[in-house]
Amino acid sequence: MNCSKICKCANELIKTFETRDPFKIATYIGIDLKYMKLQNIKGLYTYILRNRYIVINDSIDEISAKIVCAHEIGHDRFHRGLGINMFQDELCISLMKANPEIEANYFAAEFLIADSDILELLTENYTYSQIGSVLGVHTELAMIKAQILNSKGHKLFIPYVPEANFLGKIG
Repeated sequence: MNCSKICKCANELIKTFETRDPFKIATYIGIDLKYMKLQNIKGLYTYILRNRYIVINDSIDEISAKIVCAHEIGHDRFHRGLGINMFQDELCISLMKANPEIEANYFAAEFLIADSDILELLTENYTYSQIGSVLGVHTELAMIKAQILNSKGHKLFIPYVPEANFLGKIG
């Protein structure tokens, strides 16, 4: 995984479109957003006949939907060529190699969380749970952002490494 490549891509989108709103970015870059009932998953990305889609489970909360959208944009940017539906079902999730999920999680963390925002809260001794609450993301995404910052030379304590599929399944 090339963290600098992922960060560069996320930051170029933010700079180009002047927003960290993944729903706006998806629209701007030509991805169709759909909301529908999905059994046990929060969302998926698929690429069919040159059409790109992000499908978000219509039963998840707004924060999760935002994270799922950013995560699926990461799949669009880096995994479109895989030619598979990344989250077809629970079996697919459990059998899938973790690397594409880790990359999409890194993309979402870099895209949704500004370095300065998390660093400021960490210097004020906020926990990752508190950071997630303040910044409107999951605790795990805040920890993934800290991993990114460590790759940029910071030396932040991270209590554990979130699993690659922390975002995938409901329940």
